[in-house]
Amino acid sequence: MTYITVDDHTTEGKKLVAFLKTQEYVAILEEPNDTTKTAIKDVDAGKVRKAKNTEDLFRQILGS
Repeated sequence: MTYITVDDHTTEGKKLVAFLKTQEYVAILEEPNDTTKTAIKDVDAGKVRKAKNTEDLFRQILGS
């Protein structure tokens, strides 16, 4: 197995990734962005809100 890192913020990188996605023998593993990584850590640490419904959730967030 070989791992390759592609900078998909460039035009060439986007084209290469698009091509590779069409190949049946290629598996694309995309790393989550920093916001998603932080959210995953928060959930793992138990930093979540539990609400009965949307009204309850907004009441918790907005404090009204």
